[in-house]
Amino acid sequence: MSSELREQFFASIVHFRKLETSLSSECDMQMNEMVILQSIAGTCCSECPCMNLDVPKIQKKLNISKPAISYILNTLEKKKYITRKIDAKDRRKVSISATPEGKAAAAQSKKRFDEIWNEILVRFGEENMRQLLGLMHDLDDLYMTLSSEKM
Repeated sequence: MSSELREQFFASIVHFRKLETSLSSECDMQMNEMVILQSIAGTCCSECPCMNLDVPKIQKKLNISKPAISYILNTLEKKKYITRKIDAKDRRKVSISATPEGKAAAAQSKKRFDEIWNEILVRFGEENMRQLLGLMHDLDDLYMTLSSEKM
């Protein structure tokens, strides 16, 4: 593989990180925090009422561990974006809800994400985006295979 191709690949990764930063900078949250808060606040998608946080679904969506989700929930709680209450009937269950500040932050982050997404889609084109996402999915699958082979 040429060193130029390698450099372009890693430069692209850095640019994608900058996109993530631009999405999250106005909201004082990392991307994973935004996704989880939007899931809790019910702003994650139009067809999703998201009354309860589905931890396995979030784990799969973000490709992160349960301890990472717990850390993010602790961070969101410290920022006063969520509250957690133990279920009186089943103490193993914890009810998580967005505070008014959390709902506002979720709505603002979704609005910003939607603005950027719509502009990217208009300029880049839907077919190009489908091709890019397919290639990124293939690359992710390859990475996951390589990661599991090393263990």
